[in-house]
Amino acid sequence: MNRLKQRMEQLKKQGGKAFVAYIMAGEPSWEAVPGIIFALERVGVSAVELGVPFSDPIADGPVIQAAAKRALARGVTLADIFQHVEALRKHTDLPLLLMGYWNVFLQYGRERCLETARSAGVDGFIIADLPPEADPDFFALAGKQDLCTVLLASELTPEDRLRRILASTSGFLYYVPQTGITGLELKAGEAVESRIHLIRSLSETPICIGIGVKTRDDVQTLTRYADGVIVGTRIVEFIHQHAGEPDLPQATARFVAGLIP
Repeated sequence: MNRLKQRMEQLKKQGGKAFVAYIMAGEPSWEAVPGIIFALERVGVSAVELGVPFSDPIADGPVIQAAAKRALARGVTLADIFQHVEALRKHTDLPLLLMGYWNVFLQYGRERCLETARSAGVDGFIIADLPPEADPDFFALAGKQDLCTVLLASELTPEDRLRRILASTSGFLYYVPQTGITGLELKAGEAVESRIHLIRSLSETPICIGIGVKTRDDVQTLTRYADGVIVGTRIVEFIHQHAGEPDLPQATARFVAGLIP
C-alpha cells in the first residue's frame, strides 16, 4: 500500500493526528536535506512535502517564493529531486510528497514523471494549479501507479465542486481555511469547523489544514476538527535563518517538535 495512505490509516486507527512538514527541495543544500528529514521523522512528523522550485509560484507567499528562487539559483531540478528521493528511500519509509506547479511536471513528461516518481519512492503529488478536469489522464495514471494526488479546496469551494475534487483526491484533502497565499495569519473559528463537517459528509478522505498554521495553538485548535495540519512557511523560514548552523537538522527538529502537541 502507498506509504501516505498507510500512515493516514494508522493515525485514524490510533486516534492520532497528522503533522505534515513542508521543506523546499535542496534547501539549504542537498547535503543537509537527508539529515533534516530524518530528524523530522524522529520527532513524529507524519509526512514531508518536498517543494519543487518554480519561477512563478503563484500560491506561495514571500518566504517560500524566496526559497524557490534560491533553489533554482543552485540548479535544483525535478530530476535531481527524484534522484535524492531514491537515495533517501534506502533509509526511511516516511511518506514523501512533491509539491509544486504543473508546468514543471508536464515539461518532464506526464508518463515519465509518474513512472520515475513511483520508481524513486515518491508517494504522491500536490500540484497547486492542476484542477482535476485539466488533465484527467494524469490522475488516472497516478492511481494506476499507486501515487496519491492531493488536491486543494478552500472556504469558497461550492459543494458540487467539492464532490469533483474529492473524487480525484487521495491521501488527504488539503483544505485552505481562508483564501490567499502561504504565510497568511490564520483565522480559525466556527466557519472552519462547519466546513470540515460538510466535507466529512461528502467523503471519508482525511482532511489536513494548511496555509496559516504557525503555532502549537493553531495545531491544537485545527486538529480538533481536522485529521491533521500542514506547516510550511515557518519551517522554511527557520531552515533559511539557521542554514549555517552545524546542528541544523537537530535544531529544525526541535523547532518543529515545539509545534506538535
